Amino acid sequence: MLTKKLAVLAGTALTLTASAAFAGDYRYRDGYRHYHRHHERVVVRPYYAPSTVYYAPAPVYYAPAPAYSYYAPAPVYYGGATVGGAVVGAIIGNQLADRHHRGAATAAGAILGGVIGSSIDRGY
Repeated sequence: MLTKKLAVLAGTALTLTASAAFAGDYRYRDGYRHYHRHHERVVVRPYYAPSTVYYAPAPVYYAPAPAYSYYAPAPVYYGGATVGGAVVGAIIGNQLADRHHRGAATAAGAILGGVIGSSIDRGY
């Protein structure tokens, strides 16, 4: 039992010794054996990055719409003379035409009578 304890103790000591031998300082391992960093003076200055600035597009102001005054002719009211002229023209066209052209003559007489009656309504 004692030999077992001594063997475990010896293995532990050997493992610790080997780990201490292989775990050297990084400076010695990388070739910086005689370089001492504690003699350097390190100045740390904060770096402030400029903030991102977003510009809105320039405002566009439109001139107000001009106030146009339109000339509008007086409204046309088809009064009694227009309707009466169309009726009289249709009657005259119907009476003057023969039986084959009676419909066309009636329509032409109504249109011509309406135009004449409208000019009477307007005062021309």
